[in-house]
Amino acid sequence: MIKITTVKSNLIVFGIPLLMIFSMFLLTKSTWFSKYPKELSIGITLDLLFTIPLVYFFSIRKKEIPKITIISLFLIGLVTASFMLPENQQSLLSQIKTYFFPIVELGVLTFLFIKIRQITIEFKKLKTTNLNFFDTVKIACKESFPSKIATLLATEVAVIYYGFFLWKKRNLKENEFSNYKENGLVSVLLVLILIVFIETIAIHKLIEDWNVLLSWILTGTSIYTGLQIFALVKSLVRMPFKVDVETKEVLLQFGFFSKAIIPFNLIEGVEVSTKDLPEDKSIVSFSLLNDLGGHNVIIHLKDEVEFDSFYGFKKKAKSLAISVDKKNEFVGLISEETQKQTEVSK
Repeated sequence: MIKITTVKSNLIVFGIPLLMIFSMFLLTKSTWFSKYPKELSIGITLDLLFTIPLVYFFSIRKKEIPKITIISLFLIGLVTASFMLPENQQSLLSQIKTYFFPIVELGVLTFLFIKIRQITIEFKKLKTTNLNFFDTVKIACKESFPSKIATLLATEVAVIYYGFFLWKKRNLKENEFSNYKENGLVSVLLVLILIVFIETIAIHKLIEDWNVLLSWILTGTSIYTGLQIFALVKSLVRMPFKVDVETKEVLLQFGFFSKAIIPFNLIEGVEVSTKDLPEDKSIVSFSLLNDLGGHNVIIHLKDEVEFDSFYGFKKKAKSLAISVDKKNEFVGLISEETQKQTEVSK
């Protein structure tokens, strides 16, 4: 009964804004709009960007839905108005994009900064050691936005943070293992950045004479791709693998792009191996670059595990191929700890 009530309540909360947006769309197709396009365009713009979010706010004010989701509805209204209204009737919309939207962006970033700081302080009190910046951002975003939007936003924040702001060197702690030195992964990624840079110049020159706007869109996309790779390089250096003897888990991280947490009791065996991976995908490469990233260790599991990949995508594996520096020490430590776990369980 409670579940049915909750579904009905959520249907009202989200149904009313959708119904209002649909009514705006119908209005743009009516004869009234053709008679009074300027006046109705102003009204529709204000309704989509302010009235509907305000109605949504009053609908959720006593519910557990995060209030900052109002921003999501504002953005939906912004995009909807851009497509719904004729270009010659978007003067008010253009002014809002120019002057008001940056204020909203700044407000969201300020909110996230405060939230991230609060979460970091709380986890420090709990002495949680496996929490990095990207984890903190994801927690803050998921408390404030729908899951899919939260993951995308957290990744974009991480790209900016690791790309521009994090320069301090991080030394390895006990039972931590780097994963980028022996395989030359950083060199491979830096070469990729160089290739992206060269291709960006070539494509820009090629398309510029045909379509200037498209050439700059592709250039911006390429530059951002290069920034993502650069941010990955910096995060790789600062996010090592860890054999956590306290929580009895193996923490695997491919920068902020991929993460897997494997309990000791799920590990069936671990071996040093550089053999080619089977085509049947019975052994999955943990590296986002797959074979290009190489591997020298394979972790075999008792059951299939799910782990996080880029932009919140999930992968499953029963055997994971990884590349780790000091592989013999890494394998020996896991074997020792899993053996202890087995003896304790007996």
